[in-house]
Amino acid sequence: MKRFYITLLAIIAISATAFATDGKQTTTPQEDAPAQSEVQTAPATDKIAELEARLTKAEKRAATWEKVKQYIKISGFVQAAYDWTDADNSSTFHVRRARLDFKGDLYRGKKGATVDYRFYFDLARIPKSSPVLDMWVRYRPVKEFGVQFGQFKNKFSFEASISPSKYDFIDYSYAVCRLAKNSSDDVLGINMTARDFGIEFMGGFIHKEGYSVLNYNVAILNGNGMNIKDNNKSKDIMARLTVKPMKELAIAGYYQWGENVLSAAKATEYGWTGSADYVTSHRWGGGLDYTTKKCFVRGEYIGGMTANLHSAGAYVSGGYKFYAQKMPGYAWLGAMVDYFALDARNAKNNSDMRYMICAGYQPIKYVRLQVAYSLEHHLGGYKMFKNNRPFCNTLKVLVTASF
Repeated sequence: MKRFYITLLAIIAISATAFATDGKQTTTPQEDAPAQSEVQTAPATDKIAELEARLTKAEKRAATWEKVKQYIKISGFVQAAYDWTDADNSSTFHVRRARLDFKGDLYRGKKGATVDYRFYFDLARIPKSSPVLDMWVRYRPVKEFGVQFGQFKNKFSFEASISPSKYDFIDYSYAVCRLAKNSSDDVLGINMTARDFGIEFMGGFIHKEGYSVLNYNVAILNGNGMNIKDNNKSKDIMARLTVKPMKELAIAGYYQWGENVLSAAKATEYGWTGSADYVTSHRWGGGLDYTTKKCFVRGEYIGGMTANLHSAGAYVSGGYKFYAQKMPGYAWLGAMVDYFALDARNAKNNSDMRYMICAGYQPIKYVRLQVAYSLEHHLGGYKMFKNNRPFCNTLKVLVTASF
């Protein structure tokens, strides 16, 4: 169709030029007309042929580029941060993350079947640890069923599934960091960024435009971290069921059965007398996520049994996005209340509470500016920060540049 329009415009333009030229030549002798027509027709034919050749080359380049984009898409982001806290009077600038992402479709079927892959690296980990975060292949023959194999992010909770380049707050909640293996503060002492190696089955039913109402995820995982082999014979089993009554709202429940290797010190602290290679580490929880163009509301509860220790955490967060005609991009303001108890049976003496507010601005697609203030409080009072107070103030600034 594009070729037709260009050719048609070229013919019209050349015809108009020829008509104007003929009008000026009305006084020329009759015998000169055939020669004049031949002079005009030859250049016109050459121009049309030249335009068609250029169009053919452009179409070939566009088709080649579309194939390349299908097989490999390169993106990433860098996050520079400033952290201040009066807990230990620290103040520092640092590179928080530097990530490089390769992904694409190896196959696209006519009926929606796909085979895709991802290689995801955090270059800020070099040389301390392996930079590989995600490394997987996924096959989805139909919407109702798919299988993924490799190292990937665990779908255990809503918050842990959000990329840090799109997360509304700078720090993730206590519940996710302590019980969903999303930081070095995890109760098990495993720093996994909520990732693990294994196989996952997923799918959806009752399809609507752009989403499915009923969705499931079932995974068999090593359970002990990224880029290392399993250190016992036991495997973690994770299951999640998500209901989406509308595109903007998701409600989920999840459970993970596991046995992990625990250090002797933690085994003693958590009252474990069995084998340190097969320590109970079950997790369960649920929550909801409501996200629109103008606002978001999110809340989750996560409980866990680690050895003989019952822990629990929860958070509620929300925010509003602001758009203005004279302001490029958008800004947002959010708040989160966060709670965690290492020993839920004795929560009065060992629980933590955090109150956080966060403001952000994204002037263009590739840049995000965030600032967050939090008041952290050890409710039991028996624990003190280094400033000999049961509470501390923290201020963080984060700049994200994406490509």
